[in-house]
Amino acid sequence: MIDKFDKILDQCIDRINKGEDVKACLTDYPVYSEQLKPLLQAMIATKKTYTFTPREDVKATAKRSFGADLEKRIQKGRQSRTWLSSLFGKPIAWVALTAATAAIIGIYIGINQVFYPISPIVPVSNPEGNFVLLISDDVNAIDDFESVTISITRVGIRSSDTGKWIEFKPEINDVNLTTVKGDKTQQIWRGDMPVGEYSKIFIYVDDIQGVLKEDIRETDKPVEIKLPSNKLQISKSFQIAEDEVTSFVYDLTVIATGNEQSGIRYILKPQTDESSVEKMPVEKQE
Repeated sequence: MIDKFDKILDQCIDRINKGEDVKACLTDYPVYSEQLKPLLQAMIATKKTYTFTPREDVKATAKRSFGADLEKRIQKGRQSRTWLSSLFGKPIAWVALTAATAAIIGIYIGINQVFYPISPIVPVSNPEGNFVLLISDDVNAIDDFESVTISITRVGIRSSDTGKWIEFKPEINDVNLTTVKGDKTQQIWRGDMPVGEYSKIFIYVDDIQGVLKEDIRETDKPVEIKLPSNKLQISKSFQIAEDEVTSFVYDLTVIATGNEQSGIRYILKPQTDESSVEKMPVEKQE
């Protein structure tokens, strides 16, 4: 249980360092939300305060501070009983203390990552590159619209081999989803990516403009289409090889919720099951 919480905390810290908000992490892990929330908020507060690269003496001071806090927690646990009696007499207390210890270590690691962030790899755009990213729309409520234009600011792909994120800006930022319904796609980026295994793709959506069809809309104003967050995630394992071109079709869909009495609301969601990966060999030049 402790190992699981530690891994979840580490994953959330990594996601927040990459731009995701606390709410998204808490939603993904509702069982641990009460434990995660104060730790993640403390990490964010520290990140906002310390936006510079500290000197070695500052880093050492921070480490000693966490060590002192950890020692206080351990001594407090020893005041009324020994470690052995706590282990067999009060297993819940032992678990709580161990979880607190793991949390402190996790916070220190997270803050250390804030102080010393890993520089992201920036892939190079190339019309003959080994990776192609395309956008498509799974047909749901898209037929209610004359146009649904999404503005994509950047893309993040996570390496399964290193755990690092690779981020790049798309060559085409604005995509009208009504033009890529069903099997249709639009390429937004092609370039050279490091060879290896990958597990997740995020697209950062800055804005959505939807215009309903004339027989559906009540006003000429654009209708609101909500996002779960400004970063849409698809978890799907795929591989990029040296002698192949990997095409990832990132499928989105607009769904309608509510009814005529309460009002129809539209939501844009990623579609993991409908997203697909295709490969074709690189044409070698004679």
